Amino acid sequence: MPLQTSLILAIDAASSRCSVVLWEDRADEIAGRVVAFVEHEGQSGDAARLPRMVAGLLADQALRVADLLAVAVAVGPGSFTGLRASLAFAEGLSAGAGLAVIGVTVAEALAAEVDAAEAAGSPIWCALDARQGRLFLHRGGAPEEWEVARLDAPPRPETPVALTGDAAVALGAAWQAVGVPARVTAARHSHARGVAVVGAARLRGLLPPLAARPLYIDPPRALLPKGGLRPPPALARSAS
Repeated sequence: MPLQTSLILAIDAASSRCSVVLWEDRADEIAGRVVAFVEHEGQSGDAARLPRMVAGLLADQALRVADLLAVAVAVGPGSFTGLRASLAFAEGLSAGAGLAVIGVTVAEALAAEVDAAEAAGSPIWCALDARQGRLFLHRGGAPEEWEVARLDAPPRPETPVALTGDAAVALGAAWQAVGVPARVTAARHSHARGVAVVGAARLRGLLPPLAARPLYIDPPRALLPKGGLRPPPALARSAS
């Protein structure tokens, strides 16, 4: 590897797509590049594949975890299981190899993958499907500034915006129905590529730091089993 080169491992398991990117960030260049990546599309919770995905990616490049400088990881909003598993894995790599861990939100990762011509100078908003007619909406402010909005009555932007996220098409259609212009981008689901771009900028000090903690808009929903909880185990009685 060239001198003054930093290698960043980027991880995104916020949705059903689990992706890992090896990113090369050079001090003498404005932008870095993707060295290699691997991804898997499946059911929520496939973050359990992360250790094998990372091990295979590093082995293909003849690298060790110790060769990395940092791990950038998507913090959400997203799958409860995916976020917990990927964040725990990132912290494990950090503890084992002394790597910095960098948090990146889904909105930041999506915005990083929007082409400049596609955005055309418009503010970038992120809309994620929160089900039951709701949206998780980020209006391009601080990374943590999300709100819950209704699809049938979303906030109206003062100027045309570029939309990202898996609810971008639905939100764009709702706005157009009432005469509000919007530009729907191709950025639908976050990927470790965007996480790497933002993570590298954060590592350089170009963006404020963000802790690698899960970002939940709704509290996790814990449901009881249909048959109720199991009774506590009976204590063995000692023979008298």
